[in-house]
Formats: sequence, structure tokens, C-alpha cells
Amino acid sequence: MGKIPIDVKGISVSVKETQVDVKKLIVHGKIIDITTPISPFTRTFPGDPIPAIEKVFTLEKEGCAVSRLSFGSHTGTHVDAPSHILKNGLTVDKLELQNLMGTALILDFSSLSGELTADILEKTFRNIGAPENIPILLLKTGVFSQKQESPGEVSPSGAEAGSQSMESGREESGSAYLGESGATWVIEKGFKTIGIDSFSVDNLYSETLPAHHILLSGNVNIVECLELNSIEAGIYFFLCLPLKIEGCDGAPARTLLISYS
Repeated sequence: MGKIPIDVKGISVSVKETQVDVKKLIVHGKIIDITTPISPFTRTFPGDPIPAIEKVFTLEKEGCAVSRLSFGSHTGTHVDAPSHILKNGLTVDKLELQNLMGTALILDFSSLSGELTADILEKTFRNIGAPENIPILLLKTGVFSQKQESPGEVSPSGAEAGSQSMESGREESGSAYLGESGATWVIEKGFKTIGIDSFSVDNLYSETLPAHHILLSGNVNIVECLELNSIEAGIYFFLCLPLKIEGCDGAPARTLLISYS
């Protein structure tokens, strides 16, 4: 496939599947870390393990520092493998990394709440003037910062399972999430990966996770808990590398954007 010139908000870039001049991007673009850090203070989905970092060796006693890490496979910024939802689905170590890197479009839905339907996504997609062949879609909902002041998990209603309450009340009224028609639209558009800045592409109250099922059954990767608060809508180069944990249903990932300007 050849290079396809595009222009979004005055920025000219070229989209080329799996063949990216990363060196050129690093020289001319700004590297933006959109990874949620993992610590005992990282918010977790209800029921997921709370992260713990324990010193095993210290410089003072053993002459080197080693820590024991304990956290769930869906902690912080992470990739959902098909085996997270689907019986006999691929595990995270079997995912094709080329589908987790490439040109990405960020759409901003931080002013909306509730279901993102196919019509809403298509209208926003057309308004930003995006081309049809971008492989990665990132949804900015502005739901909340993933950081918190004390260890604990967050419930879907916005109240932490422990003692701490949320920094804002947006979660209580409901943030934007991907509806069934929206998930189908993602597949029909040919996206290989979708990312979001909240705990789930689905409604947090959902028990059936329809968007997960549609996307993972359609071979679309899911990346959740991105840090997009300070990121503007537009086109970027995206790089997401999940930990290679054999046989696992997901894994934390270091995730970057590289601007084209």
C-alpha cells in the first residue's frame, strides 16, 4: 500500500500501513506519554486487585534494589486480549503488535455523556475531516484523572469501595461509552485498535459487555485507561506495547503518542 496524503486541521501527514519512519517522527514530533502510572494509588476497576509494590532487596542491605510487584492484568493503561471475554480467544502474548502501532485519530467526546452511537461517531469523524484508512481510534471522554490520593478501587457509581470519594462527580451522571452500534461502526470503518481514557469501552454498569464482545470478536484490539486529559483531538502516531505475559487475558502497556508537528 502506498502513502496516502491527508490534511487534518492544517497538518499534512501520510498514512502507510505497518511501514512507519519512526526515526523521522522522533526527530520532528513531540513524544507524549499517555500511560497511567501504576502505584498503590492507581484507581482500579471494582473487584480488581489493588496494586502493591514491596521492597525485597535494598541498596543498604543487599547492595541492590529489587521490588515485588502485585497488581491485576487490567491495571493502569492496559490492553484487553480476546481471552478476557471470549472462550478460546487469543491471549495478550499472541497479539499482533503491528496493530497496536500506527496512525491514530483522537476524537473528543468529553462534553458528552451516555452511549456513543454509530451516528454520533460518524458525524464527529466527518466533522474533523479524517481520512477513511486510519487504523487506530482513540476516544477522549474526559471521565477523570486516573490518579488518586490513597489506595483503593472505584465503583461504577463514582464512589470508591474504600473511604475515598472521586475527585469529580462526572462518573455519577455517566461518562461517554461505546454502544453496540458504535462498536459495529468501529469494525466497519476498518479500525484495528480502539482506545479510551476510562476503565471500559462499555458502560461501567454493563454485565454483558456488548462492545467488548463485538470488538474482540471482530479482531479489534482494546486499550483502556489512557491519559488523554491534556491531549487535543487530531491525528498522531500511536505506539502501545503490552507486557508479554504468556497465557494472560490482558496486560499493562506503555503507551505513547508522537505528534506530527
